[in-house]
Amino acid sequence: MPAQSLPELLATWRRAERHWERFGSPAEVRAAAMAVVNAYVDYQEASLPTNANEFLLIADDDQTLVAATSGITAVLDYRPDEVIGRTIAELAADEDLESTPAQWQSFLAAGRQDGRFRLRARDGHSVALRYQARAHHPVPGFHLSRLWPADD
Repeated sequence: MPAQSLPELLATWRRAERHWERFGSPAEVRAAAMAVVNAYVDYQEASLPTNANEFLLIADDDQTLVAATSGITAVLDYRPDEVIGRTIAELAADEDLESTPAQWQSFLAAGRQDGRFRLRARDGHSVALRYQARAHHPVPGFHLSRLWPADD
């Protein structure tokens, strides 16, 4: 199947959002929200330069990762599907683990957070990252982080 163009991916994302806006049971709303998340990630994945050393993570309200872009492989040596279902704490480096719950609460209260955080790569070593995070994006109840290796 040929890759979709950016306009096609954008249209898919917008259709998913319109479907999410409909009334439904909690399970239907969750499924529709996940369709928005997946369409958003597909669009972002296609729009990132192929040599980009950054990746996106999307977590739900329980801090469980529900989506990731392929850039995570170059930075942490995980495939995106390998982090889905893990919590932020499961990937947090030991030196940031204790502060993670308070930092998460601060992030949700502010709605946006920019900073530095360390995650564990597949082999266990700590990777220093910079991030920009937005709460309730691309839909309420889901939270986006754009991460890339820290310069120092």
